[in-house]
Amino acid sequence: MTFASLPMILFVLPLFVILTAVVPVQWKSGVLALGGVAAIWMTGGFAALILLLISVSATWLVIRLQPRKTETHHHRADLWLYTGIGIQAVLLLLGRIMLDDFALVPLLICAMQGAECMADHANNRFRIPALFSFFCYQCDMTRLPAGPVLNYHTAELLRQERNVTPERIGAGASRCIRGLFQLVCLGLPMFTMQESLQPRSAADAVLAALSFYFCLYYGIKGTAQIGQGLAQMLGYCYPDTFTDPVLADSLQDFRRRFLTPLYDWTERVLHPDKDGADAAGYFTRLSVLFGGLGLVFGRGGSGLLWGVLAALLLTAEFAHRGKRHFTLPVQARRLFVAAAVLAGMGLLRSRSINACFSFYSALIGINGIMLSDTSAYLMRENWLLLILCIAGLFPLRNMLHLLPRPKPFGIIYLIIKTLTELLMLLWAYSELLSRYLRA
Repeated sequence: MTFASLPMILFVLPLFVILTAVVPVQWKSGVLALGGVAAIWMTGGFAALILLLISVSATWLVIRLQPRKTETHHHRADLWLYTGIGIQAVLLLLGRIMLDDFALVPLLICAMQGAECMADHANNRFRIPALFSFFCYQCDMTRLPAGPVLNYHTAELLRQERNVTPERIGAGASRCIRGLFQLVCLGLPMFTMQESLQPRSAADAVLAALSFYFCLYYGIKGTAQIGQGLAQMLGYCYPDTFTDPVLADSLQDFRRRFLTPLYDWTERVLHPDKDGADAAGYFTRLSVLFGGLGLVFGRGGSGLLWGVLAALLLTAEFAHRGKRHFTLPVQARRLFVAAAVLAGMGLLRSRSINACFSFYSALIGINGIMLSDTSAYLMRENWLLLILCIAGLFPLRNMLHLLPRPKPFGIIYLIIKTLTELLMLLWAYSELLSRYLRA
């Protein structure tokens, strides 16, 4: 989570946003790409930068050398496609060894976008772009930290539809503040908290799973909202990364709501013929995808096991779609999904198989059900943050927009909103400064 650093927030991001705003239109994408490179250098160091540049260059070179699918070159096109995907997989494995967890996210996004470009070119849906244009598409500062994952044509269309208005600038600044608050004031403390937890009882295990989920959720969502807010201030409009996953009533629905652009990419690239897909092929593709995600976001090799189990459950839902003879109430289904997701956090947060057994032994209550002294202390110290994390899962902001607001109350709402965002900004900068001085 090194994206949340004082030099990055105070200097790097504002510098490249201002440069992007003042340079001519034809150079804006180039400045944003340089901003993305600078962000990668700041967060992951020399190793992250080299891996990213190799990923982008290798993808473009494969596209240049790759023939399109015809009766003559059908197998050659597939061979080049699988070669390119293999290169990206090797780079991701190297990144997993050399980089911190969240420093690997930009490399993962470049690999996914590159795989889609290679697949589209092989299937005659993509013309070879200039290297500079492709570099700007892959390394955009507003999308590289946490998405969204867009295909080349969609990204170009959004760039051409750029429109700077005072409303977009204000909304973008507001989104940046909310994202910074979620990343710094919720995601980072939850990361620290779950690192200190060693589950001994059922309550300890639940608290560890919750804190790890909050760490992932607010870390990714906050970073994505910062990028989305910066883009909005510059006139670009990107889709939301999360769509209220707490309201998911099935595992497939949770997959659609949690990292929505990733779901869209999966449907475009892995399951273009989803209705005619068989269960075995569906499971194979999902297990490769989720196994990779487990290695990226997990803390050990057990993340791969999490990916396979997740793919198995999703395939079971896919195979039995439309065959349900009995349907549980929606609230019961949501509780079941939440329990399944939290149970899976044990695999993601465990560094070894022994740690997995220890976590699930504690979860079923072998060592008791009450909080241990360490967990009780951490809850007392972080009770306000835990309440904010739980409240932030629900679409409270959307619910407030639906309420009728007469004109005098509209002004009061605007004042309260402004003061709340100012408080969030001060809190976030105080936390950043505190961490910077302690380091």
